[in-house]
Amino acid sequence: MGEWARPAVRLHPVPGSPGVTDSHIGGPLLWPADEPWPWCDGSKHDEGLTILPADSFGVPVALVSAVQLYRRDFPELPFPDGTDLLQVLLCPLEHSDEESDHFGPCVQLFWRSSAITDVLSGAPEPAVFEPQYRTRPCVLHPCRIVEYPMGDEQPVGAGDWPPVANGSKLGGWAFWWQTSPFGLECPSCGADRRLLLALYTHEEPEKELCSCEVAERAVVGWEFGREGALNVFACTQDVQHPIKLHID
Repeated sequence: MGEWARPAVRLHPVPGSPGVTDSHIGGPLLWPADEPWPWCDGSKHDEGLTILPADSFGVPVALVSAVQLYRRDFPELPFPDGTDLLQVLLCPLEHSDEESDHFGPCVQLFWRSSAITDVLSGAPEPAVFEPQYRTRPCVLHPCRIVEYPMGDEQPVGAGDWPPVANGSKLGGWAFWWQTSPFGLECPSCGADRRLLLALYTHEEPEKELCSCEVAERAVVGWEFGREGALNVFACTQDVQHPIKLHID
């Protein structure tokens, strides 16, 4: 089993009031005042999967803060040279991308240095917002675990291995319960893409993996797919190569 072990960090979000200098889910970002805020151009908004008015489609929408992680708190992340901060933003509308087989919010990653002196005082509010992507700001209470693959990622004859965590986390293995792994080869260099980050609809207690308490399952408030997880896979050679998104 040893060669299949991967370290993971469960985030264990708890409602709170994080600031720009904190690692968090759904809180304010340490964003440079002179850097334009990222927007979704609306070209892949999915009319068939949303309850919003028809005039929402194709309209540019400001992205929203999803996650902010500092190297000091999460040294396990593969920070590129000169960076110590990962910021994850998503579009608050459903997207349909048949080419990549992703149906859910688009995601953008920003790896940067936290040496920012002039910080943006407030992010723009999206003009439209699907309710399942509204979040409560949460502080993080991480714990370190080890995971082993499940399902089609297990070697033949693996037998009964420990479970994969059902909760927001960094690294480890994806929890496949509706589909199987596919499209994980990096289109830029051909290297494997591995799970960088998983954001879960529900935070489940996993006594076999950690003894941490989970006070509230739907703590963040978002919902991905059929109460699943938004998985972000990154290239093992260069995390700034194109990411792979998959909701399962």
